[in-house]
Parts: sequence; C-alpha cells; structure tokens
Amino acid sequence: MTVRLETGAGTGGPAVVTWVATGWDDPRVAALRALMDAEIGPRYAHPDGAPRSYPPAPSAGEVDVAWLALAGGEPAATASLRRLSVAGEPLRHEVKRVFVGPAHRRRGLAAQALRRVEGSARELGVRRLVLQTGDRQPEAIALYEREGWAPVPVYPPYDAVAHSRCFGKDFD
Repeated sequence: MTVRLETGAGTGGPAVVTWVATGWDDPRVAALRALMDAEIGPRYAHPDGAPRSYPPAPSAGEVDVAWLALAGGEPAATASLRRLSVAGEPLRHEVKRVFVGPAHRRRGLAAQALRRVEGSARELGVRRLVLQTGDRQPEAIALYEREGWAPVPVYPPYDAVAHSRCFGKDFD
C-alpha cells in the first residue's frame, strides 16, 4: 500500500511524502533504525562505558508491517507493528521503532507513523496496542501522550530494563 500526501516541511516548505507498507528487513527501514540507535544510544550509555543489555530486537517474522515515509524518495520516518510473544505472557501487539530522520522533523511524521501502525493493527483485529520507550526520551513520551497513549505498567521483557516507560492504547 502506498499513500501520498502533502506535508509542510520544517524549513523547506511543502513536500510530498509517500508512505509505504514494507517489511522489517527493508534496507531503508534498517537504515533509519541505525540512525535511531546512533542518536538515542548515547542517552543510555553506561557511565563506565560498559555496554548495556537490552531484550533482543524483533525478528522479521515477528513484524506484521513496517511503515516507511519517503520524502523525495529519501527515507524520512518509520514505525513498525510487532507481535511480541514472551513465554508465560499473553501475546501483545507492539509499536516498535518510531523514528523520524533529523532532516524531516517538525512535520508531523511521527504522529502519522503511529496512526499508520494503529490502522494496520485495527485491520488485523487488534484491540490493544502497547509500546516501550525510555525515560530519557522526553520527545517520544510527549508524542505518545499527545496521541492518546496512556502509561501502563512496564511489561516483559522490558521489566528488566530500569529506564523503561510503557504506554498502551485501546481501540473500540
């Protein structure tokens, strides 16, 4: 599915953004995730430089869809819908890796990415979505709250990550 829409650019005026439903292993989505890791990772760096341990990243088989925004053909934003299965826990549908590249911010793309994932979840009959972020990402927390997401208890496997903040959203 491809959707085209006009959106105001942060500094360069209107631009056409094309949203594409793709997969977790799409190289353009992977490139945006790498940018996210490079930007967000230092916020959570261990004071002594030791690597922090995190739950494993999703596999391509767990991701129902990865939404990708293209601005002028360039990857601009992404968000994905994951089926999270943890032993002894109910299946959860989770939003993963909402990220907008630095050159494309302040255009509403993060909120659009969330809405795309929410729409995909509804199409699959999902009645509740959850997501995890960190307490050192105030811009992400503000986005989720602004978009109607409510704080929920930290759920596995993120309960082992001290800085986790989790949110949920129910659908009628």
